[in-house]
Amino acid sequence: MRRLLQSILVIVASFSLLACSTQKDDFDDLGLAQVKNAKHLNELVKVDSGFSLFGMFRAGSDMIEDADLAPDSNEHSTTNVQVEGIDEGDIIKTDGNRIYYLRYNALTVIEINDDGSMSTLYNEAMDDYWGYYNSLYITDDKLVVIGSFYKVDDEPSPSTREDIEMGRWWFPYYSSMSSVDIYDLETLEQLERYELSGHIIGSRLIGEQLYLINTYQNYYDEDDIRPLFVLNGTEHRPDYSEIKYLPDLPTRAFTIIANIDLSETNHFAYDIFLGVSTWGQIYVNENGIYLASNYYVETSTWRDRDDAVSSDWGTNGIIISYLFDENGRVVFGGSAKYKGFIINQFAMDEYEGIFRIVTRDGWGLNAINRLYTFERHYDEENRPFLKQLALLDEGLGKPEETVRSVRFNKDIVTVVTFEEIDPFYVIDLSDPTHPTILGELEMPGFSTYQHPWKDDTIIGIGYETDDNGWVIGLKLSVYDISDQENPVELGDSLILLNESRGWQYGEALHNHKAILVSKSHDFIGFSIQQSYWMDYGYEYHSDYLIFDIDLTREQPIQIAAEISHYALFGDDDNRDDWYYGFDVNRAVTINHYLYVLSQGAISRHDMKETFEFVDAIQFED
Repeated sequence: MRRLLQSILVIVASFSLLACSTQKDDFDDLGLAQVKNAKHLNELVKVDSGFSLFGMFRAGSDMIEDADLAPDSNEHSTTNVQVEGIDEGDIIKTDGNRIYYLRYNALTVIEINDDGSMSTLYNEAMDDYWGYYNSLYITDDKLVVIGSFYKVDDEPSPSTREDIEMGRWWFPYYSSMSSVDIYDLETLEQLERYELSGHIIGSRLIGEQLYLINTYQNYYDEDDIRPLFVLNGTEHRPDYSEIKYLPDLPTRAFTIIANIDLSETNHFAYDIFLGVSTWGQIYVNENGIYLASNYYVETSTWRDRDDAVSSDWGTNGIIISYLFDENGRVVFGGSAKYKGFIINQFAMDEYEGIFRIVTRDGWGLNAINRLYTFERHYDEENRPFLKQLALLDEGLGKPEETVRSVRFNKDIVTVVTFEEIDPFYVIDLSDPTHPTILGELEMPGFSTYQHPWKDDTIIGIGYETDDNGWVIGLKLSVYDISDQENPVELGDSLILLNESRGWQYGEALHNHKAILVSKSHDFIGFSIQQSYWMDYGYEYHSDYLIFDIDLTREQPIQIAAEISHYALFGDDDNRDDWYYGFDVNRAVTINHYLYVLSQGAISRHDMKETFEFVDAIQFED
């Protein structure tokens, strides 16, 4: 078990890309270097002072066991996730009987009665004023609410007392913390609370196993820079030997990967790794976790005419993989390096033991897009590593084009690149040692998100552009890849042009969880904010749009409903509040009703009656 937990600590080690140290490194049996003591840890963080971009890693730790630490199923929607069976945290969840919704620093629970009517069951704000909620999960009997807040230290540390005595100013120290509150799903009684240093950068729920990935950098506490855990009120800091890193990589910040088994009580395990100061992308499937991070490396220097030294920087990346064992623990699964930048989690995927990524690198004439394939191998000491099988770095994008969206689907990946037009590529990955571009389609605009639909079609959500590549509106298209060598656009795109001197934006363009997907009802939905010029000034609107999809129509995607909470606001005298409280941002379906939510209200609409408004509840502050 100890070795397994150390392997988990290896995950944190992934984030912990490390720089060189003045002490000789000690290694565990997985090939990860271990921090020896406080002096060693401070040296690692101090010595590594170069510039870096994203990063994340994971390691193994002790499991803390001794800290003082189903409703009937209705037909309902679920969160739009990347991998089936791997839940992702969002601000809204439903089990068909209730709707759980986060409104910045408040948790609101709406009871759904048998007839579809609504009542407010719970509406409480976070105790800490300097905090907010960012995601939640539900299981058969638990509600998990994840948040962020600032912990205020009103007492000066020993190192700052000297400054005070010398007459220098001292200000309270605000340390960033992440919180995990676990409730009984039926009674909404709080069962446990875990706090950990830093910011949540990703989480996943697989069955009863919750995984959280945090990044943390200590700027002030020079006496003890280790991260802090507060488990049901009891403070805990890890042993130095539990902090891992990869030699010759940056060691500026901590990555913490916590594992909470929701089927047990007081079951909290963590892993810590030193790595670069920010983060990259996370991919999780039923086999394990992949963490991708980037950092800049100086590739060349030169002197200009004024004898000033300038440098070129290259974007390097590293992937750290971790495998789940039969108990849900994480075991280090090897690492690999790559060139370029991974735009989001959809540019990573694993299928039949082959890990694939798409990257973009550079700008203008130096832009290059790459596709890599990797396979897990083991060295003579049985240490895992990811072996590169293939690199496709030609033909993926026209000159100056960069990757804008990626979607893997078994042996096929579709990639959209853009500079002035939108090439849509279909690539065959059935031979992972030889990826092959089968076909491409050119059309105006570009998709920032692709969603597999029905009958070998893909829905593209993105932007429409003019002949010069300037964005002029939003665009929804259907790509038909049944003939993979000759992909086509199916029918006409739905284009929502910007008004004169106006703009449009939808969270769905960059957050897949903001999209409601209902294949059984043949629609998708998401909110759009828009501003346009009127005679008296700019007019702002926020609407939830339902897009009906019929592949047999000349225009497959059409607007079926536009839903606003503006009418719920009241009279014009209070219109200023509209900009803050009534921006619609999510919707769920339960049986034949659609429930649309904003920070200020929830409205119910009858899907049998073309989304006709039924009733609404306004939330109290």
